[in-house]
This record gives sequence, C-alpha cells and structure tokens, in this order.
Amino acid sequence: METREIPVVDRVEFERMSADDPHLVHKHPWIVTGHVQRWAGFERWSDIKQLRQRFGHLTAYASAPHFATSKRQQMFSVETRYSQYLDYVEDPSRLADIYPGAWVKGNCEDFLRQTMPLYCGSIRMVHDGGNEILQELDPLVPRSIDTWNHALPYYYALFNHFWLFVSLPGALTPLHRDNNGIMAILAQLKGHKRAILYSPEDLRHVYNDQVGYLDPLAPDRSDFPSWDAAVQWRGEIRDGQALFFGTDWSHHVETLETSISVGFDFVNETNIEAYAQSPQWAEGFGKRIKLNPSMYAERSKGFFSEADVQAMSSVELGRRFMAHVLRQAVQHAGLPGDEVSAIRQRYLTHLDALA
Repeated sequence: METREIPVVDRVEFERMSADDPHLVHKHPWIVTGHVQRWAGFERWSDIKQLRQRFGHLTAYASAPHFATSKRQQMFSVETRYSQYLDYVEDPSRLADIYPGAWVKGNCEDFLRQTMPLYCGSIRMVHDGGNEILQELDPLVPRSIDTWNHALPYYYALFNHFWLFVSLPGALTPLHRDNNGIMAILAQLKGHKRAILYSPEDLRHVYNDQVGYLDPLAPDRSDFPSWDAAVQWRGEIRDGQALFFGTDWSHHVETLETSISVGFDFVNETNIEAYAQSPQWAEGFGKRIKLNPSMYAERSKGFFSEADVQAMSSVELGRRFMAHVLRQAVQHAGLPGDEVSAIRQRYLTHLDALA
C-alpha cells in the first residue's frame, strides 16, 4: 500500500497556493499552520470551562465510536447534556455516576469492557448564517478560498455544518465521507489527532456496500480485497493546525490526546454542482415539507399543491421546491449581477440539469 504524508504549510503559503488554484484542496488534503490563531474567539473556544458555560445546557448524544460506518462495528451511545459529557471528559472514571441509565445503544457494563471512550460531536449550535459563532471564528476559511454558504437557501437549517469536538484519547471518528458534496476544515484548537484520508478515486478500495467502510487500522481483506491498492494519506494535527480536504474524500480521525476541535463545511464554485446534486439535503428538505404540506403549498403560492407534496419522493420534492425558491429569489433580486443572485443562478442551473 502506498502511503503519503499530508503536506504541512503555513497560512501565507496556503493562501497563495489556494488563490492560484481554487481546486487545491480537492487534489489532496493539507495541514495549515497559523490560521486558527487569528480567530478572535480562539482562546475562548480552547477553554473547556467557557464551552461548558455557553453550551452545557444543550442536549446531544455521546457515542463510541462517534458513529458507525461499518456493520462490523459495535456501537455504544448515551443521550446527554453537554455539561454531563464535559464532566465525563474531565473524569472518565465517573462514567457510571454520570450516565446511570441513559444508554440508547449498549449498556454501561459492556461499554467498560472495551477501551474506546465516548465521543460527543453532535451538538448543533449554528442554524443560520448570521449566527454570532461564525463571527467569533471569522474567517473560518482563509480569505483566499471563497465560501458560498451565505447564498444557499436553508443551508444551515437543513444540515449541521459547524461542529464542536471535545474528545478523549482513543476517541474515534471512523472512515466515512461527508454528506452533500461539501469541502471541510478540521481545526485543532487544543490537543493532538491523527487523520487518514483516501481520495474519491480510491473509494472502491475502501468501501463495500454490503459492509460499509474499511477500518484502516485493521483492514480485512475478506471484505476489502483491494484495500492495499488505495493511496493512504496520513497526517497528525496539533495545537493551532487545521486540516483541509475536498469533496468526497473519505476520512478517519483518531484522538491521540485530549482535544478541542472545530469543524466547518463549505461550498463554493468548485463543488456547487456536487452540493446541488447531492440527495442528502434534498431528502431532508422533502421530509420537512411533507410534515407540513399545507404550509409549504401556501408558501409556494400555488406552484405546489398538497397533492403534489404527497405524491413526490422526498428527494424529488426537496429538489423541486428548492429550484422554485431559487427561481423566485433570482427573479426578484435587486441589482443585476449581484454576487448572491449569481451564486443562486449557478445552484439553480445544476438543479435544473437533474430534471
């Protein structure tokens, strides 16, 4: 198997390269130094006490592993307030006291017989592009890389695209691809992680639709007979570094020392087609519409009837309703050629291509 180290570059060099080549992060992953320290909220977001004060009331799930991407993986999961989870991170020996009966998958006794810690990365805190969190960590992505999130209707409402990860050594996000054709940054505010990635071209070697994804730390040739034909990209992300990777790169991330990380998904000219044609956001949007067909039929001003809503699949409905939203927005835009209208027109063009 061929293994390549993920290049590590400083912020200034990365900004120069990404300005010259908009497809830079799609070609292979990069680790960038000196970017996250520029965030106004860097110190606050690196402090567990402040995270507890701000987000401790939120509810989520803590799991081991973070989520399952293979039928071979055993899953443990508890429902938790974030403050409880941070109590666990600070003293894992108190597990039975912190989670006496909140187990959704597995149980405390069986969990303690294995070695992987719980991992909570599912709290949702950004529901719209105007959220103050995005300002505290601005620019989440270097200015040399365009982001179009602000122009995509329902972008933050339909899926979580901002992530806070506080994790213990051994916590695992198993190999997977992100939904919706997005690009991503994983910023390491504190601690140390190891990342393994595979390109979209190597997906056939690391994914089996009967089983799921490869475990790159323990590959099973019976499930993945050509796993060693894939090129494995490896790198370690340390305090103040950020990992960037492109659309459909499969990634596996293991915590090596207690960590605080932030993840952010983004869309621009280089992946708007992949985003537009992704079925995940469309299915989520369609299901939301089907929950209240009369309201959305009214919002469409007669373009959709309640019968239309019920008759279509969730994916088709989500795509067609989004196309209607975009078409209306473009038609009623302000000055011709403004940035948001141009982005929405590109989005609409890719949706129309699916019709």
